[in-house]
Amino acid sequence: MANCENNHGRYKWWLLAFLFVTLFLEHASRQIYNATLPQIKLDFVSFGVTNTQLGVVGTVFGTVFGLSIVGSGIAADFIGRKRTLVVGTLMFSIGVLVSGFAHGLFLMVAFYGVVNAVGQCCIAPPSYSLISQYHDNTTRSTAMSIFQSAVYAGVIISSVTAGTLASMGEGGWRKAFWIFGCIGIVWAAVMQIFMRDTPQVTVRKDGVETDATMKDGFMELLRKPTAILIAIAFGMFMYAGFGCRSWMTLFMKEEFADKGLAAVSFHSVFWMFLGALLGCIGTARLIDRFGAGHPRIRLDVSVAGFLLMVAPMVWVGAARSFSECCTALFILGLAMGVYEAAHYPAMFDCIAPRYRSVTTGLTGCMAFLIGSLSPTMIGWMSERMSMRTGIMSLGAFYLLGALILMPAQLWFFKKDRIVNEES
Repeated sequence: MANCENNHGRYKWWLLAFLFVTLFLEHASRQIYNATLPQIKLDFVSFGVTNTQLGVVGTVFGTVFGLSIVGSGIAADFIGRKRTLVVGTLMFSIGVLVSGFAHGLFLMVAFYGVVNAVGQCCIAPPSYSLISQYHDNTTRSTAMSIFQSAVYAGVIISSVTAGTLASMGEGGWRKAFWIFGCIGIVWAAVMQIFMRDTPQVTVRKDGVETDATMKDGFMELLRKPTAILIAIAFGMFMYAGFGCRSWMTLFMKEEFADKGLAAVSFHSVFWMFLGALLGCIGTARLIDRFGAGHPRIRLDVSVAGFLLMVAPMVWVGAARSFSECCTALFILGLAMGVYEAAHYPAMFDCIAPRYRSVTTGLTGCMAFLIGSLSPTMIGWMSERMSMRTGIMSLGAFYLLGALILMPAQLWFFKKDRIVNEES
């Protein structure tokens, strides 16, 4: 590892590997509740739990995550990114581990919805900041797409593992929480021992290098209309994605009753995230290869991704066969990958390097506060209309996301774009 640290060109890929595993564990842990929801519902039915109440767990998670991520972005910028990552990983792993002992909604909300959320919010801001610091415009989109692929891998593997364990009978779902919680605790120790603590980029004021202030970080975002619109549009993406991920396993289990829990836990995410992986990496490579002469390409691709997601999302909810639903999920995933390959690079086209952790935290706050409403709303719609109606309604939020970004395309991006990365 010492040789890697002495070689900046090689270490940036070692760093990406550390961050990949961390993000993998974060999203694997986040997916356990969704993957085992049918079995959790059966175990909690004696408490009179409804779909709306089950959705509240996801809403609490999203709300706490959104409120806390601002603080994590500030912590990453001002007290250290490595420390933030290690503490966050340890916290969400403990939260997931204890959630496995829940015998009702209270403990699940407290540890999965609160402790887990506070820990998980510490991962994205320092990670994206480190990647943007080590990777320039020739590799940044590719590096971020590889990092993003950890989300897909974590969700798929967690769904398979948790679904299989849950299908083994009463209490099987608890083992998934225990296993991933323990792995995360061990990984936090590995990061503390082996990961490099990289200093932040400094800023210049009156010709002198100095640390940024908290006020500077907030103002960097607030004075950029393009960044604000990207953040609001990201909220539309999170609303639709959060709702889909929260309820897809239960939706498929109830609509296609001949399929077992292990099978629907796998298929409810595999096809969507396989498509997202292919769409994200393929799009990122195209952006890095052909985007040099097109400064607005990442923003344009974000808009295209939103528009491409609308029809497949409606199709998922309307599908009348298991194979048709899986096909729609795969096409939806491809479109998701197109958007995700461009989202953070488009944001960073407008934000100076020194403030990217704070910006990631602020935009994450906005997005998760919007998205946190989705699990409860879909649960409520399933009880008063149908789960199909709730799933299909998510397509409207993708369309809204595209409409929100269009003013940035037309009027704001040219002024907001950062030309000098060192600014």
